Amino acid sequence: MNGPIPVFEAVEWREPAPGGGSQAQVFRLSDGRFAVVKFPENPQGELVLANEFMSCQLAELLDLPINRAVLVSVDERLLRLPRQNNQIPPAFSAGVRCGMIRFEKTEGAQPVDILQHCENRAELHSVAVFEQLVCRQDGRQLLMYPLNGSKGKRFAAYDYGFAFGGQPQWSAATLGGMAQATLPTADPFAGQPYADGNELAAFVERLRNLTADQVEGCLMKAHPPRWGVTLADVQALAPALHGRACSLVAQFNDRYRKQLEVL
Repeated sequence: MNGPIPVFEAVEWREPAPGGGSQAQVFRLSDGRFAVVKFPENPQGELVLANEFMSCQLAELLDLPINRAVLVSVDERLLRLPRQNNQIPPAFSAGVRCGMIRFEKTEGAQPVDILQHCENRAELHSVAVFEQLVCRQDGRQLLMYPLNGSKGKRFAAYDYGFAFGGQPQWSAATLGGMAQATLPTADPFAGQPYADGNELAAFVERLRNLTADQVEGCLMKAHPPRWGVTLADVQALAPALHGRACSLVAQFNDRYRKQLEVL
């Protein structure tokens, strides 16, 4: 890791986040941004915080349109009033929690909406590969939001609480049982087979250049042991994920590079 990981202070509770099984809450942070914050006492268990945080750190490293995750310090005083008013679960406690920076003016999206309206539509191909990298175990979640000063929109994926082969539970002992990383064969927009893999090539190059040290550095930003994940778990997860990246690259080479060489 390069230097300390910043912790952002929550200064105001705003509202429960819409939807989701983790009962996340929206807070305003000291820098003016808003974050969707997950608490370890949520019904899905504390490991969803670690899964979300580490997946989002990897997504940021790989420059993907996925929430930026931050460490958020929530003071007990911010929880008292919404707890008294039954607006948050009574068991939710103060401490350093996992926050996902919220996009403004969002709306739910399907691939057809992204294809028609989003300037970064091509990145959905990369997101599909990333989900194989982190072995996401639940359905893809997508939203759109407007670009400032423009009629255009962008899309983003979110909710990576069920990652690394867990639903959401996993450990160093279970990583060997993760499903094999499989390079997507079909376009997420039309469901048709990729002809030459061009849509995947740029992201595969990012995976080709991804090092084991970079992967471990991202995961260690969670400061294990934290949120149910131990140091041993993270030290086992890092090489497992790097191995999955190498496998996806090899599959791309076998499927498309050799085909191009023949042509």
